Amino acid sequence: MRYITAQILFFGLLFYVTPLLGQEWGDVSEEILSMTDIPEDSEADAVILFDKGTIAITLRFELVIQRHTRIKILTERGLKYGDVSIRLGSTDKIDELRAQTILPNGKKITLSKKDIFTKKRRSGSEKVFAIPGVEVGAVIEYAYEITNRRLTYLAPWQFQHGIFTKLSELILIIPEGFDYRAFASNAYVPDPLRESYQIADPQMGTSFVGRFVWRAENLPALKREPYMTTLKDYWATLFFQFVSYRNPKDTMADPIIFIKTWDDLAETLQKTYKPLLRKTRTLEKRVLDLAPETQDDRIRAEAIYSYVRDSIETFASSGDRKRPNDVLKRKKGSSSDKNMLLIAMLKAAGFEASPLRISTRTNGRLQENWPQLQQFNYTLAHLSIDDDVYFLDTNDSQCPFVLLPPRFLSGKGFLIEEEEGKIVEIPMPKDASTRSANTQAKLTESGDLVCQTTLLFEGYRGISERKELAEDKSEKYVKDILEYRFGDVTIDTFQIIQDKDVDMPLKVKIDYRVQNYAQVVGDMVYCPSSLIHRSQSNPLKSEKRLFPVEFNYGFASEEIVDMILPGGFEVVEIPETQKVTSLGLRFQSDCQADSNRVRFQRTFSRTRVYYTPAQYPRLRNAYAKIVSADQGQIVLRRKSLETEE
Repeated sequence: MRYITAQILFFGLLFYVTPLLGQEWGDVSEEILSMTDIPEDSEADAVILFDKGTIAITLRFELVIQRHTRIKILTERGLKYGDVSIRLGSTDKIDELRAQTILPNGKKITLSKKDIFTKKRRSGSEKVFAIPGVEVGAVIEYAYEITNRRLTYLAPWQFQHGIFTKLSELILIIPEGFDYRAFASNAYVPDPLRESYQIADPQMGTSFVGRFVWRAENLPALKREPYMTTLKDYWATLFFQFVSYRNPKDTMADPIIFIKTWDDLAETLQKTYKPLLRKTRTLEKRVLDLAPETQDDRIRAEAIYSYVRDSIETFASSGDRKRPNDVLKRKKGSSSDKNMLLIAMLKAAGFEASPLRISTRTNGRLQENWPQLQQFNYTLAHLSIDDDVYFLDTNDSQCPFVLLPPRFLSGKGFLIEEEEGKIVEIPMPKDASTRSANTQAKLTESGDLVCQTTLLFEGYRGISERKELAEDKSEKYVKDILEYRFGDVTIDTFQIIQDKDVDMPLKVKIDYRVQNYAQVVGDMVYCPSSLIHRSQSNPLKSEKRLFPVEFNYGFASEEIVDMILPGGFEVVEIPETQKVTSLGLRFQSDCQADSNRVRFQRTFSRTRVYYTPAQYPRLRNAYAKIVSADQGQIVLRRKSLETEE
């Protein structure tokens, strides 16, 4: 144990913090300045030489956060790391902000205060700046100090990043009486080194201090792969939970308990939500007009949902929560305001409806052992009707009652009911996304294909198609569908059905002609079997996979083609029936032919959304077989005179 005098610690614990910003600033070795790459990652654009932070609670009950980050730039693509953003809470005060570039020849270029800008955010602000003079081979570094009094929340520390990290270190300093719990989300986070000190302050007296150090070295870069939600789910991160505080000078006093369970957090949130969800005459009257009690409950709930979704304008949040009555009166509100209005109206109609806090897919999965409000970034409506449960959001005009927008399919959410709070599953909707194509076609002797195709889009595929249709004129929308698949196409007529009714499948009928669809070589004709849904390449490109494959939702498609063959030709070859069944994938293609007609049918479905890296080779191989099957051809030959006779 060490003893630190009051003169050194006049401001509490800042003695432990100050060396972070002063000891290594600008001190870069010749070896680092001349370094051109790193053996651990030959393709690295930059490398974090170190990222050091200290979080300290002073004896004056202030939270002091200091950080010093140093990065070596290795390629032109690495120059982007010279653009820095530091997020601040509404009560954060930032000091000692500085940055500089150290060129390979040792010259230093310092950031000017006039080049530091402040951006306002929904809650708090953001300091942004471009470190001057950044070039390939240079070393950049920046450091800052943030103070506030939010002792109940310590921000998580991220050890891993998108580039290789040689050293990441966090020091936590807490005085006697504070009880924090720490847990890690990844095996790269080491156990802490622990030390204890005794310090003295002229006004606060003598106190014991705990010092904890987490130090991780040589952390590989986390690089995004296709079909994954967010890298946040895989960062090596350290989380903190403030459990309690006991005055060390009063050993008889009970500790002050802070939020440490989900029920505690639910109780706190209920104090915010309860005034917003009270029944009012205005709400009851509007609900009665929209959804008379004589109707079926599902129909009533859907009518209320559709009204809020379609009649209340969505605008960016100002940070102030509006009461449902005000949102209803003004006919506009933030996304959160609209969903709270929906909950209030459903409750006024007698339904069991509650707020559901979630972390969206891009924000990262819910950490169940970290009951902190800060990990949530959105509120949904949770509705129970008999044995059925619905998860609702009113801010996507293309989204029907039974579907959540894909970004909210985050696996789990925190339900705040009147009596308790609990983690609930957000189930993957059944038959979430489907498409079908039915084509009547006639092949000409020259290889052109004259078609009439009916396309049907349902679920999430219907949502995405309607959004594309809303952005483009209908003519361009239809032309893009066909040209993406065939290239040069002549469209005769088309019809779009039920494009406004989001609760119904979107239907598109097209009459068109595909020039040179089949290849004519002498007396032989080579014609692709499938039309619209044919796979051109494997969606899983890489041979190896580090992270799981995460699709947004299940998917199914079907295609039927009835093709009339040109007179005077006979079928020489048709594709063999192909089947693929693996890891929730089901695929089958089948082709049948008679004297003047060919019928082709293709079905595909994927019911699973999550695949581990160990399953990746099998999944990739299954898709490769599907792509191969889709390259099948129908081969025709001109009949000889003897054959015709």
